[in-house]
Amino acid sequence: MDNRAQDDGSPLWPDVPHGGTSGAPAWGGRGWGVPRPGGPVPGGAVPGGAVPGAPAAPSGPEWEGANAGPQSSPEEPLGPNTRCYQHPDRLAGAVCRSCGKPICSDCMVEAPVGWQCRRCVHRSARTSPVTRYRPSGGLTRPGNAPVTLALIAVNIVLYLVASGSPSFAFHSYEIPYLIQHGQWYRLFSSFFVTNDFLDIALNMFSLYIIGRLVEPALEKWRYLAVYLLSGLGGSVATYLLGKLLLESAGASGAIFGLIGAYFVLARRAHLNTSGIVAIVAINLFFDFTYSGINWLAHLGGLAVGLAVAAGFAAGGSKHKAAAAIVTVVSSCAVLGLLMLLPPGHVNVSLG
Repeated sequence: MDNRAQDDGSPLWPDVPHGGTSGAPAWGGRGWGVPRPGGPVPGGAVPGGAVPGAPAAPSGPEWEGANAGPQSSPEEPLGPNTRCYQHPDRLAGAVCRSCGKPICSDCMVEAPVGWQCRRCVHRSARTSPVTRYRPSGGLTRPGNAPVTLALIAVNIVLYLVASGSPSFAFHSYEIPYLIQHGQWYRLFSSFFVTNDFLDIALNMFSLYIIGRLVEPALEKWRYLAVYLLSGLGGSVATYLLGKLLLESAGASGAIFGLIGAYFVLARRAHLNTSGIVAIVAINLFFDFTYSGINWLAHLGGLAVGLAVAAGFAAGGSKHKAAAAIVTVVSSCAVLGLLMLLPPGHVNVSLG
């Protein structure tokens, strides 16, 4: 029997595939949108199965024997005239893996195995949304950083005040001997106040660059906590390891703490950290090469920044607030206990 046309001129109705029964829909077991013998022809089809404006039925070696009777392989359930269930005027090129309906190329959405129709994809998205991994915050690109801009503004204002008042600048510097005798405020004022133009320019530029990456990732108050604790860590390191009458000031210890926090966050996000390691190495090289640079504050700030960021990350997303509180309290307690040691207990020369 020639399956290209019936004797009465009706459109093609292929033989029932393997496993089907007489009178059941053919080619795929459902026959969605497939014209039946003697029934209405969708899309204005003409005898012979052709539809005006529709692409021609596929032909070639891969279709040879497709009309010769029942199919023996379940991997080829479509016939040459099977129509898409959403677009009856188009030939189906695949079967949806979810609903089993034949679909055309416009309806085909790639699935882990085979194809799915768009309706099944949308239905799956509503019932089982897929959460894709995204690196935290602004690690991959700079973002809004209002706290960073506020810190830069405060540092610049205090620089202008210190430049016009040497007395104000002197009473803001960290001097371990004076801190030992009750001037504890110098532990904090020393990383906010400086009257050196090159120091404020380089530090604020660095703070703007690193702050716009770290602040969106940590969020405002945790970012501020890293900055303040890192600055305090640099001051404590200078207090314990520096000379008694050493005068030091600058925000570099706090900035090194932010660099350490960025390293921790980048490692957890599986980002490349070779660049940040190179920056730290270059800075430490200059610290040990040139005199007049307080590398103790740099190392102290870096160590505290690494520790605080690691504590924040340990809580994950479920216990983020609790981990942050425990980390801040623990860091303050450790730094406070270190301040009970006498200043200059281990006197390290700064060159």
